[in-house]
Amino acid sequence: MAAFVEQVYVKPSVPPVIVVTEVGHLVSSNSLGCGMALDKSSNKPVLKLFNLNGEIIEEEDVSKKNKGKNYLILRNKKTNRVSIYGMKTTFFKKPDYLKRGTIESQSVNKNDEFNLVFGTKKSSRAYKSRINNEINVTTEIFKNISSNAEMLTSMNSESNEFSKYLPLGYNRSSNEIENIYPVSSLLMANEIDLMTDYSKELLNMLPLPNDIEDFSQFFIENVNRLTDKTVQNICLLTFADGLVELLKTKSANLNYRNNEIYPYSEVINDKLMDNFLEYNVTGCDLTSKMKDKAICHIIIILVIINMNVVDLSWVSPYLPQTYQKRLVLLMKVVGVTPLKDNKTKYSLKLPLPPLPTFQKQPKRPR
Repeated sequence: MAAFVEQVYVKPSVPPVIVVTEVGHLVSSNSLGCGMALDKSSNKPVLKLFNLNGEIIEEEDVSKKNKGKNYLILRNKKTNRVSIYGMKTTFFKKPDYLKRGTIESQSVNKNDEFNLVFGTKKSSRAYKSRINNEINVTTEIFKNISSNAEMLTSMNSESNEFSKYLPLGYNRSSNEIENIYPVSSLLMANEIDLMTDYSKELLNMLPLPNDIEDFSQFFIENVNRLTDKTVQNICLLTFADGLVELLKTKSANLNYRNNEIYPYSEVINDKLMDNFLEYNVTGCDLTSKMKDKAICHIIIILVIINMNVVDLSWVSPYLPQTYQKRLVLLMKVVGVTPLKDNKTKYSLKLPLPPLPTFQKQPKRPR
């Protein structure tokens, strides 16, 4: 759109500064400070960003210069006039100690702290997830432990790759079925509290018509099937519905959905982002292991809310075709076994069978 130039500021008294960073976007202005500091190598004042502890997060890279003149054009939408400002472009870099890693390790790793304050939303989310799952253990706990070869062998056999697909806090050796997969291993009490109002509103709408557009077909059929229609079961089913939506999402689209996999519930959306995606330099990815983990959680939820029974037809039609072959294997990972009178229905029976042996798939030759 054409516009009239109102004024040109070639050398404004306080020129705007455009900053080119090495990584990411500024995500937390409350945790950052900015100021000039003396650079020891050049003995000149340079622009630096600080965190709340006074440590340097990024600093001006004096070795890089921007060639040519740059201008910033600001348009007034009401008058359709523009003002042109001469601007300065500054290149930022990580401080040298972050690159060398020579600083002694403290409670927070320097690179992690950098990603938390100055990284992308995804790197910050991955860091926070690691912190939340971190367990501090004192050395006194290990003083009176004696080694037992048989015990160690049995422990190692249990902790195979499939155990990572199950929720934290599960207990396959429990003598009570409800304690094998406690609800708290799937949704914490505070998370259920946050979803209570939503669940109560939904309970008043039951039964849901099949053609309602606000809910998926998976959710409609399973919520109408529920015998015990409680707030807790609605919250768990909403979690399972979010997992089904996640499995339908292509990995290539995960980084373009504005961190909204399941927009109907912020609690469930955050849970999916934190626990069912893997993060790397290029962004987040839904790996095959995370897909298996999601399906296991769906099976467990359906078993809990349907009084220890799950039917293949309650899950299979809503999963992509590529997951159908894995479904029976993942039923075994969860520990459910088929009923004698109906081979499509599964339930938990004590004692639970051991986890199946994990076989690593050989890479296909290119």
